[in-house]
Amino acid sequence: MDYGINSEIDRNIHDDVFIQSIDRKERLIRLLTSKLDIPEVIAREDASAVEIVKQLLREGNPILEGSEEDAWIFLSDFEVKEDIPVFRSGSKYDNSAYDREKAKKYIDTYWKSYNTAYPSFSSGGGDCANFVSQVLYAGGMTWVDDGKPLHYTWYTNWYCKPGATARDGDRRISLSWKVASAFKSHWIKRAEKNLAYSYGEALNKMDEIAAQVYAADVVQFCYSSGVPFHTLVVTGFARDADTGKNDIVLASHTLDSNSRSLLNTVQKYPADYILRLYVIKQRK
Repeated sequence: MDYGINSEIDRNIHDDVFIQSIDRKERLIRLLTSKLDIPEVIAREDASAVEIVKQLLREGNPILEGSEEDAWIFLSDFEVKEDIPVFRSGSKYDNSAYDREKAKKYIDTYWKSYNTAYPSFSSGGGDCANFVSQVLYAGGMTWVDDGKPLHYTWYTNWYCKPGATARDGDRRISLSWKVASAFKSHWIKRAEKNLAYSYGEALNKMDEIAAQVYAADVVQFCYSSGVPFHTLVVTGFARDADTGKNDIVLASHTLDSNSRSLLNTVQKYPADYILRLYVIKQRK
């Protein structure tokens, strides 16, 4: 099997998301200090900034006009879960209808040849979450849309409507569809099961991990803070010849691949990085 990955592109994805996160926080700090006269030392405290931004969003405060995406993605980075419904337990968003074969067929068809029915973010921001969302939708996972266009930033919603583009602020595509951290905030509640391991743990528990996921489940690579920098989908399984361990084969966009080894990947990054797995439904 070809586990070949372009290390330079991989590193660029890793670094770009980190830089974007820093830039986003700096923009919010400037907004809080200039518009609300909040001392910079307080605005730079993550816990304080999270509470202030949450309050501004609850109020619908016009101070955030034009900065809603920054605000919601910032909160997603800190796993702010309040007001996120649980989409399980027999609700209309039940995952039992998820068709893994249809999702896998979509992976095989579009992992390299992008589907022109959807916008592409490969030239800016990264297309990984967008592609995985397409896979889930192809497998039968339904949109969540509260019908309010301004709520495209809310990670309770998940959709990509016809005519959506790659422009910033396009209200026809939700942040949770296209942005890794917002995707996490949505699916951490909607998946039937989600798992998290440090990379160090994952190396020692690959057999256990491989036994819990299926084709067309989702994997995210995260910094040690828990903020995801890449979103991928399970496309198959293998056995590592050198270690004898079971392995998970992944597909993704931006770094276009359908043969990425999870085992090889977690060995290349710090042991305290986080591997997050979303089991969309707990059966094949």
